Amino acid sequence: MRVHLERLAALQVVDLKIQEMEREREEIPQRIASLEEDFKKEEVEVLAQRTELEKLQKERRQKEKDLEEEVDRVKKAEARVFEIKTNKEYQAVLKEIESAKKLNRQREEEILGILERIEEVQKNLSKKEKNLEAKRKEFQKQINELQKKAASFDQEMAGEVRERQEREKKIPSDLLNKYRRLLEKRQGIAIAKVQNGVCQACHMNLRPQLHIELQKQVALILCPNCSRILFWANGLDKAKGT
Repeated sequence: MRVHLERLAALQVVDLKIQEMEREREEIPQRIASLEEDFKKEEVEVLAQRTELEKLQKERRQKEKDLEEEVDRVKKAEARVFEIKTNKEYQAVLKEIESAKKLNRQREEEILGILERIEEVQKNLSKKEKNLEAKRKEFQKQINELQKKAASFDQEMAGEVRERQEREKKIPSDLLNKYRRLLEKRQGIAIAKVQNGVCQACHMNLRPQLHIELQKQVALILCPNCSRILFWANGLDKAKGT
């Protein structure tokens, strides 16, 4: 039984390694999706800045057009002044011209404000675009690394699976079946080492007599609490090389 327990313990080491590799392999698509989501957020921010810039430029062009039309209208009004014959009409035209000039000055101030805002947005956009390009390269680099890692996992796992199959051949089928059932029921851990009289899986103190029997390793002993196959810790190092 000692030899079989050692082989089971060694098999458990291989199974745990396969489980960890499978867990990491399954996380890779999630990590890629997370990277893609983060990158899309950056793209959305840049797109928002571009949209704002286009809106401001359109608004500037419209106000400049309106101002140009109003300036032209004022010039025409000023030209009419010399044709006016009555004082009443003269005063009315002067008032119209002054009101138009005042409104045009407001338009000029608004245009200046828009130009300042455009300059600010352009600076922010330029900075964000540079950052986005740098992140695009880093993003692609990380994606490539994860994809390579996934491929290497497949190769390494295939090797571990072959090793597991070879180790399983050296274990009696009834014992192997029991191990497999426990592996499924006990979250991937069927073998629990015992150290200082304590089951390291469930942390239960073993009865002294049970601990003594375990050290003999002549019979299969299950933990009274978690039902895992117990293995004396002093034999674990030997088992890993078995």
